[in-house]
Amino acid sequence: MVRAILAGFMAVGLVAAPLAFADVNKGKALFNNAEKAQCSVCHAFGEEVIGPSLAATGKLHTKPWLVGWITNPSKTWAGKDAETVGMKKRLKKTKAPAPEHNPPPLTPEQAGDIADFLLTK
Repeated sequence: MVRAILAGFMAVGLVAAPLAFADVNKGKALFNNAEKAQCSVCHAFGEEVIGPSLAATGKLHTKPWLVGWITNPSKTWAGKDAETVGMKKRLKKTKAPAPEHNPPPLTPEQAGDIADFLLTK
């Protein structure tokens, strides 16, 4: 009985696991699209370009926080939550992002796709 239940959980996990990051490829394409999202113009993974490296972003932030940052960095910057405070300390930043940092308008789905991509980093 226990084996059957365990096997059932494993089967569901194997089917559902790919869906957890179903939009990673869309997010990667958006991230690298210099006209649509403009992320890659300033950010890379493992090196500073204009903005900070985004290496380990997936270990440092949650999807809801990333979606908030992607859609409205100024509002997120003003937050007092642990993720924002931790980011400011880690990057040794005291000033809010410049208005130029605000990406072009993205749909919530597009921001979620980019967040899904960043969560793999």
